[in-house]
Order: sequence, then structure tokens, then C-alpha cells
Amino acid sequence: MRFLLIEDNMQLAANIVERLQLDGHAVDHADTLEAAEDLMAVASFDLILLDIMLPDGDGRSFLERHRQA
Repeated sequence: MRFLLIEDNMQLAANIVERLQLDGHAVDHADTLEAAEDLMAVASFDLILLDIMLPDGDGRSFLERHRQA
């Protein structure tokens, strides 16, 4: 499976990415919603792990926009 992790805490993100990769998953990481949008424009993901409080916006708003699309 291919995952997108959207998390601004770099240490936490590194730990999550490492664990998911050990389980055999491909993982892309974005630390902002803008970076996540860029990744989603060029790739598709089976699962998105989304932080709620990010430096450039609220993860819930991001989720609503993509659910409607």
C-alpha cells in the first residue's frame, strides 16, 4: 500500500515512516498541507494519515475538500 503522512513534527513523522516502511508500505511525507497538495497532484494514495493542527491550516478543512472531490 502507498501512504501519505501529513505531519509537521519531524521526529514523530520519521518514526511513523520508519515503522510503516518496515511493514512493507511505501510512504510519502509532507510537513504542510501545501506540500501534501503537491504530492497528491502527482501520485495516488491508498491511505492518508493526517495531522489536524498544521502550520498552514487545519487538517479537517483539507479532509473536507478532498472528500468532496
